[in-house]
Amino acid sequence: MGLAERRRIATIKETHAPRFQSELNAAIGFELPLEIDIASFPEDKTILDCYDYYYESYGPGLIVTVMKEICKDDMGKEAVKAKFNKIVFQNVAKSAEDAGDKSVEIKDQTLILRESFYGYSDKLYGDAELQAALEQML
Repeated sequence: MGLAERRRIATIKETHAPRFQSELNAAIGFELPLEIDIASFPEDKTILDCYDYYYESYGPGLIVTVMKEICKDDMGKEAVKAKFNKIVFQNVAKSAEDAGDKSVEIKDQTLILRESFYGYSDKLYGDAELQAALEQML
């Protein structure tokens, strides 16, 4: 892809990642590293368009919203601290033929949230769905 796509990926790294990290820390009341896996976003216009459209409500912004609710009391904060010490957000879409699928897991004390930014709403978590999945793991 071209310069425009590379600039959009740079914006994720330089603007989105620090902003969501700051918002997460403020929302939950403690530091919890949040990494947006930049390498998981190919230089594909459709994938980047979907990310640009959905990142607040279904991407890293969703993580902030859900973690704020989970960590609203000491019990939630302690459960999170006991299970993971880092969050990684990944895109699994590679192309229209390889859209990937959403998943959430805790591996090696890292919460890994994977979503498909290729225009498939069934491959993105909603607030209640993600919160229920996380609370089940905690």
